[in-house]
Amino acid sequence: MTKFSDLFKAMSSSKFRSIHQLMLLELAAVAVSSIWSLIRGDFSSATLFYSVMGWSIIPYLVSFVLLAVRNEQAFTRDTFRLAPISDGLFYAANLLSTVVSFLYLLVLQLVLMAVTGLIGWSTLSSMYDNMQMDLQYSDLGSNPVGVCLGMLTVMLVIYLLAWSTVSLVHLITSAASNYLPRARQRIVNGIVYVVMILITFRVVSYLMGQIAWMSSSLMGGTTVSSWWIGVLIMILIIAIETVANIFLLNKWVETTTN
Repeated sequence: MTKFSDLFKAMSSSKFRSIHQLMLLELAAVAVSSIWSLIRGDFSSATLFYSVMGWSIIPYLVSFVLLAVRNEQAFTRDTFRLAPISDGLFYAANLLSTVVSFLYLLVLQLVLMAVTGLIGWSTLSSMYDNMQMDLQYSDLGSNPVGVCLGMLTVMLVIYLLAWSTVSLVHLITSAASNYLPRARQRIVNGIVYVVMILITFRVVSYLMGQIAWMSSSLMGGTTVSSWWIGVLIMILIIAIETVANIFLLNKWVETTTN
């Protein structure tokens, strides 16, 4: 039997490469925009920080799509599916590697913001002092660590729900296409890819709306009970979809040659 840790490392490697490529593209975008600011004559010590903040949203959105693609490829390609391991552990290793890769992206983004923030601290220090003053008179200031952890929890739960839903749609379609002739399978697969793209964009817009709403709820402190109910409902849906996905993997979904 293949060890869970070995499968997890193998699945994580390709996803980490995708994250590294995204970070390189972000650094290139930051460099180009900063050089353009220098050419225009409005470059300052805080320009790098502002550029990082401006471009950071792109890796989050693109990483969701890339990690979803990597996640789904593992289900139907024989590179990992032929490993001697149970479907439950296989699914867990795949999903956990996706989550860890996303957390890795968050850490890299925080490091990049910290480095550029220190470079521009002479300009940003006054802004930081003003933020500290504002936090003292807000609900967020009473428990900033708890709010940040709550926001991170919300983001991870929503992303998990999105990935499990995409997997459910993909696996159901893959199982159904097994009963079609090969020529029609290609047509169905093409339709699936289009539908998956549309679902992805819908999910991303939903993610942004939910994160914004729950973040405002956390900061305002007015609907904390509703926030927890929403999180618990999403966790319940994730659990149900996980059981369905593992069942589909075990009974209906076949691998394809790489």
